Amino acid sequence: MKKTTKKSRAIIGCLLSLSLCLRSLSVPCAAAEPEDEVYTDEEYTDGDYRYFLMKWQEGKVASITDYTGTETKLFIPDTLGGYPVKEIHTIFSGNNKNITEIHLPNSIDGPMNGLGGTLCSLPELSAIQVNDDNPGLASRDGVLYSKDFSTIWAYPAAKTDASYVMPDTVEHFGLSGNKFLKELTFSSNEHCTSTSEAVCFGSSLEKVIMPPNITRVDNESFENCKNLKEIQWSENTTSIGHFAFYGCSSLTDVKLPPSVVHLDAAAFAYCENLRSIELPYGLKIINSSAFLDDTALKTVTIPDSVTNIGQDAFRECPAKIKKAPYLKREAINDGGRKTYRYRAKIKAGKKGKKKTYLAKNITQFQADKDSVKLKKGTSQSLKTIVYIKEKKVGALDPSSRILSFSSDNEKVASVTKKGVVRGKKKGVANIDVTLRTTGESYPVKVRVT
Repeated sequence: MKKTTKKSRAIIGCLLSLSLCLRSLSVPCAAAEPEDEVYTDEEYTDGDYRYFLMKWQEGKVASITDYTGTETKLFIPDTLGGYPVKEIHTIFSGNNKNITEIHLPNSIDGPMNGLGGTLCSLPELSAIQVNDDNPGLASRDGVLYSKDFSTIWAYPAAKTDASYVMPDTVEHFGLSGNKFLKELTFSSNEHCTSTSEAVCFGSSLEKVIMPPNITRVDNESFENCKNLKEIQWSENTTSIGHFAFYGCSSLTDVKLPPSVVHLDAAAFAYCENLRSIELPYGLKIINSSAFLDDTALKTVTIPDSVTNIGQDAFRECPAKIKKAPYLKREAINDGGRKTYRYRAKIKAGKKGKKKTYLAKNITQFQADKDSVKLKKGTSQSLKTIVYIKEKKVGALDPSSRILSFSSDNEKVASVTKKGVVRGKKKGVANIDVTLRTTGESYPVKVRVT
């Protein structure tokens, strides 16, 4: 057993492994480690392996830092230098980039210190195997799982299958960087509610299928997935995280499901071939840089429900933006650069004392009068009383245009965009007054004499 002193090597290795794991593996990397884990300053050599010693619950154990051999089908030993092998600490380097299959010993029974990230970094690795009696890990078709199959710890970068359906036992996962996988179906487990951060960062995926349990597309999930062309959405997805589809240059036409209410920063930025995006009614927030530099977009219709558009949401995007009149532009000084954002605003209050409020803070609105009487040929303006954060602030200024009006009998009474009702012939008509941002409405009965 050869001893080599390498000061601070353990710390650098740990940071490198952790950085890769956080970027490529997401949730599985968060496994807790014992508080008494302590690395020695020395690195040891045993055959083709280098390793550190660390204090563990059962005493000193070995943590592999490198393999210098040339085997392509590698069986990790149970012990090194007489110590049980507990983990693979850092990325293999040098001549072992051609490893195609790894067999883990029973002594490695958990994903300690970024094991998944380490294994997924091997570019030619197509299979990870463990013994059936491994106490903490399992493998199926070359994929590394937790023993109960609730977590995917590593999906090999060179596994050649074109499609993969996650088992319905899976709750957590990481699949970054595989170069053959074209179609991915997420787990249908009810406890699996998001796609996980950076789950498919930079992969070759062309199609993803999200079952109904997926309620969020997480941050960076498909960042730089340049081959992604088709998204089969969950009908229950409510939010799309920042950088979720950043740089997905093969996306051309996207129709978001009706359930989406929030688009986070740079969600679809630098999708250079995105020609159309259909935003659903019910969407509330389009955050900053959401469609930054999407140069193929021609027209974007902002739903009436949107109350907030962040700065630079459509910067360097030539699309014609169709939006509601109550979305008011606000200038922002961003480090000396002038930019803009949009907020849905209204004016309300007593005559001559109207103030401006954010429309998102409307908690209630109601008719000043539930019914009106008109003589044929005369007109009258409908008045709506508004509550901001549950406080009554007065009548809504019709110039805000945040209300829409419709008559169920235009022959008896018509109504303008600003709520002016005109009696046309004797009879009764009902006017529906609708808050455009929420779709809530109230009726006003109009009797024409």
